[in-house]
Amino acid sequence: MPTPAKKSAARKTVNHALIGISSRFSYASRNLLVKAKFTLNYVYAKLTNETVFWIRRLAMNKRSLISIGTAATVFAVFITIATPAVAQGRGAQPRKPKPAVGAWWYKGDPQPPAPHADLTGVWFGGSISDISKDTLPGEQLVLTPYGAERYKKVDHAKDPNAQCLPPGPTRMTARAHPSMIIQRPDVVAVLSESEHIFRLIYTDGRDHPPDARDYPAWYGYSVGKWEGNTLVVDTISINDRTWLDLAGHEHSDKLHLTERFRLADPDTLEFIVTYDDPVFFVKPFTSKKVLKRQIGDYIFDHACLENEKDLENLVPTIGDDGRP
Repeated sequence: MPTPAKKSAARKTVNHALIGISSRFSYASRNLLVKAKFTLNYVYAKLTNETVFWIRRLAMNKRSLISIGTAATVFAVFITIATPAVAQGRGAQPRKPKPAVGAWWYKGDPQPPAPHADLTGVWFGGSISDISKDTLPGEQLVLTPYGAERYKKVDHAKDPNAQCLPPGPTRMTARAHPSMIIQRPDVVAVLSESEHIFRLIYTDGRDHPPDARDYPAWYGYSVGKWEGNTLVVDTISINDRTWLDLAGHEHSDKLHLTERFRLADPDTLEFIVTYDDPVFFVKPFTSKKVLKRQIGDYIFDHACLENEKDLENLVPTIGDDGRP
């Protein structure tokens, strides 16, 4: 590579050449040439010794318009063809084509078609008011004595949703705001329009970490696999601070979810969840929510903050008094 001194000399030579040419043309042409000077810095940094030599050699006779023009022309050609070559010589890859309009997750390589259903899109099915009313035929939500006591005395003024706290993995998908699903071969992301929240479902074949239950989180830890065109998700290690619905069904940190995302048709997504929590429920039960595809590829920006000014106006509302 040329020394900094040689690069500086080449820079001055070409600048002088451009100025010399500009003095022989109209104001508009001179303006273009002056602007061109400021686009050359990147190329100067990549000049080879041979290029520096020829630029200086061709521009040596500044009184000759032909020599100056030739030098500038050679340099312009160099800008066009040499820069990509220099970049590739350093190991860089050719510029990749942009993905098709509407691509969701772009990291440099267009993704091949998925071998199964593509859940990518914006979905909405309304909020869950009471999961006991959304159970599948033959299924029933049966509370343990402890669960029944908690349900009877639950204070709706303390709904985590009213406190602007994270809603948990299932409630976030069935709220008064739509969700966006972004699907990759190794992970599926669920984004909610509400509160800038998201969850990740790993589909790369991994299992739950051995210590996952030692660190309960708002959305737990989720791993998924495909059964035909249904994404089956296993979620554990959810903390006990979320509610399952608006009615006030709580759960413990022993909650184990088996979720199924099934694309019934291009515009309909079935969200089927089996809840298993021996602390609150006598036996596992399964609910179903139907989400519809929304037009467009955008979710709005909605913020909910824990310092919500209306919180001080909420009064205790116990049990059935706070249920729809």
